[in-house]
Amino acid sequence: MKKIFLTIATVAMLAFAAFAQEENNNEIRTLLGSKPHSNGGYIGLGGGYTQISGKDAFTTTFRGAWIIDHGFAIGVAGTGFSNDLYVGHESGSNYSSMQGGYGGLLLQPIIFPKFPVHVSFPVLLGVGGAASVTTFYNEPYDPYWDMHDEAFYFIAEPAAEVELNLVKWIRLSMGVSYRLTSPLNLSGYGDHDLQGLSGNVTLSFGKF
Repeated sequence: MKKIFLTIATVAMLAFAAFAQEENNNEIRTLLGSKPHSNGGYIGLGGGYTQISGKDAFTTTFRGAWIIDHGFAIGVAGTGFSNDLYVGHESGSNYSSMQGGYGGLLLQPIIFPKFPVHVSFPVLLGVGGAASVTTFYNEPYDPYWDMHDEAFYFIAEPAAEVELNLVKWIRLSMGVSYRLTSPLNLSGYGDHDLQGLSGNVTLSFGKF
């Protein structure tokens, strides 16, 4: 009798285990997997150097993104630029420049994000505007602006960056990007004068 009871109990436990496994296998499967994910986000501020129409230019950048499971960020980014550095101009001089900005969707794969030093490959897809500007320097640091023309364009800007986890909530990124734009159609400039390489440094704050 005891052996029969033990046999029945063993069969019941095996059946329960098989049923539990089947229930687990019947769970809805998703593109992002069924395991729990760690989500975070960050805000980043940066600056950079580039050349626009053969002149030295500076850029300022803003990023805001949601991070999925440490390894992929999606959000928005914007960049302003000018190839008038506002230095070294004599009183009474005129200076022609291109000034403007662009922004749009940010997609950022992050490789080995938990390592102190790792890489990411952000891509910006968006639109922008540029203006042809003449600056009159009545005094070296007292300019007057005259905008001659403006244009709008589409832009794709892929980048490669090395990222350093300074502390858990601060990350420093250094890298290069390349601007690809639709024809500029801006008076005084060529269709592709805005295209080119840029070096960037970004300091980001958030939950990574």
